[in-house]
Amino acid sequence: MPAALAREPARRSPLMQDKEVSARRFASGRRVTSIIAKMREIAKIDRTVADEVRRSLVETLFASSTSLGVGAIAGAACSTAIALSSGNPWLTAMAVAIDMTGALRVAHAVFLHRVGARNSAESARSETVYEIGAWAYAFLLGLMTFLTLILSDNSLYHMLAAVLTIGYAAGICGRNAGRPVIAMGQLALASAPVSLGLFLSDNPLRWVLGFVNCAFIIGMVDITLQTYSAVLKAMSATHEQKRLTARFEKLARYDAMTGLENRGAFQERLQTELAELAERKGQLAILWVDLDKFKEINDSLGHPTGDRVLRTVSRQLAAIADRRGCVARFGGDEFVLLARGDKKGFAEELAREVMRALLVPIEIDTASIQVTGSIGVAVAPDHGTDGETLLQHADMALYHAKANGRNDFCLFQPSMEEEFLELRALETALRTAIERDELEVYYQPIVDLATGRTKSCEALLRWHHPEFGSVPPSRFIPLAESTGLITPISHWVLGQACTAAAAWPEQVSVAVNMSPALLKDLHLSHMILSALYTSGLQARRLELEITESVLLEENAQSNSLIREFQKIGLKLSIDDFGTGYSSLTYLKKYAFDKIKIDTTFIADVTRSREARAIINALVGLAAELEIEIVAEGIETETQLGYVTGARCTSAQGFYLGRPMPEPEIRARLEAEWGRPRKPRAVPTAVTETAKVRRLRA
Repeated sequence: MPAALAREPARRSPLMQDKEVSARRFASGRRVTSIIAKMREIAKIDRTVADEVRRSLVETLFASSTSLGVGAIAGAACSTAIALSSGNPWLTAMAVAIDMTGALRVAHAVFLHRVGARNSAESARSETVYEIGAWAYAFLLGLMTFLTLILSDNSLYHMLAAVLTIGYAAGICGRNAGRPVIAMGQLALASAPVSLGLFLSDNPLRWVLGFVNCAFIIGMVDITLQTYSAVLKAMSATHEQKRLTARFEKLARYDAMTGLENRGAFQERLQTELAELAERKGQLAILWVDLDKFKEINDSLGHPTGDRVLRTVSRQLAAIADRRGCVARFGGDEFVLLARGDKKGFAEELAREVMRALLVPIEIDTASIQVTGSIGVAVAPDHGTDGETLLQHADMALYHAKANGRNDFCLFQPSMEEEFLELRALETALRTAIERDELEVYYQPIVDLATGRTKSCEALLRWHHPEFGSVPPSRFIPLAESTGLITPISHWVLGQACTAAAAWPEQVSVAVNMSPALLKDLHLSHMILSALYTSGLQARRLELEITESVLLEENAQSNSLIREFQKIGLKLSIDDFGTGYSSLTYLKKYAFDKIKIDTTFIADVTRSREARAIINALVGLAAELEIEIVAEGIETETQLGYVTGARCTSAQGFYLGRPMPEPEIRARLEAEWGRPRKPRAVPTAVTETAKVRRLRA
């Protein structure tokens, strides 16, 4: 084959050429179809974007007033130059319109939109104004180029107008891609007239340029859509990050359930208010509100109902604090209200207003719930000038309000701080006393009135401190309950009492008081079993005294423990009987072994007919139920004679025997009953394991 023929390209048949043309047309058609589909998709997405993202996209239109100004200057310069050089009145009119429209657009972007849109409505108005101006300016440029191509034969004019319009269209597609409808509208309005003007020419080369310009429009539309998609994703991600940041910040500063400020946010606000208070006259009140017995609502009606109660109370307090302060939830059922005032005594008036609001029953479903609250009040600057001190003083006042019977408010007094410091010192000393084994257990005899012998002894805790002296149980037991020290103390007392009773005559049992706080401890039964195991004391010789108030509360945990005690074989007695105010159904519910008549009835037996009637009624009730009844607080022979005549089975009091240490009570018991036949040995692990199994069974 000749070399020349080898280098000659292969001739394509007409059929092959038609297929290639068809393929190019098909590819072009697919491209246009793809762009249309993408435009529909983006239009759908654009309608669903968040308002904040939409406003941000609109703001991109005004982000660079410099580029907007450059475009206006370029358009004005080129159109004016063409108009002045050609002298054509139509081109002159177009130049004037372009100059005015460009100036108005720059003025709107620079002056009218300087502060930005504050809401969605303003953003929509700004977008509409910009859209009208942008489309008008693009159409004027396109029309200017079209008229230049039609009305003038000067190639320089043609080049100047075409370059200006096409360059403007290309630049605007990138600048306004954040709002693709505006960008594509500008592109079409500016470029379409150029192509039309080129197609109307007699020169085939201009037709080619017109086709190229149409292809250019399709390509720029695709670029605009891609740019918009990228910008939208970036701004949506930024918006989502801001939203999450705001949400986490709110969670960090606000209570999720009630929407109120939390402790941290409240303390920041309090510091700000105190700083402003230092510069002006007036007062700042803190009301620490604690709902009374809110746990009972949760236990009886369920936590969802309790949550609804808390939300209702939070709305009530927020309404009271409106325009004069704020409310925060410190956790649980505790709220703190902060309010500004000018006149003296406004804090007390505010506390009374809160009390009245809480008295209104809360209707939840079919239940009407009555909520009361205790309030501690502290006022700045009278009770402190820093936030920590004011909150501490309000908490002290709240403690006194609750101690005074709840459902009341208390204003802070300096004496409360002294008492608080004393309590803290006493708490520290009590912890030290537990660690150093400084507490003592005394035993007071309970005498059988039929035989005159001691049949039981009540274990009573005593504490003698080197600095505070003899601290009465009425002072340190409530402190132990409130600080959680009651558990280790009770464990120790149980161990001491069981060990002591194990060395007494077998006819004598030991009685130990169970604190209401201790009855909420899930490990109490294990604590008792441990004391019995260690001492070797029989379960029937350990008597647990439970105050009547515990039974009236109907606490599920306490009820379960009481039943468990009975299964173990322990004796149960009701202490302070007669001081309750509820029904006596618990006497039927539990098989108690003993009832102890409260000392207040015994003290009045000689001068109060009502007291004697109550004692007789209680004795008759106990006899019918076949329960022992003990008269407490016997201090005189007359009192002893009366309770004996009333047929009480046992008595206890100073007249019959004061509390005494273990060696003294053991000596008394041996004198009455004789020495035990042999000391009880501590059982081995094997025998005790069997015993514990029997007790549990």
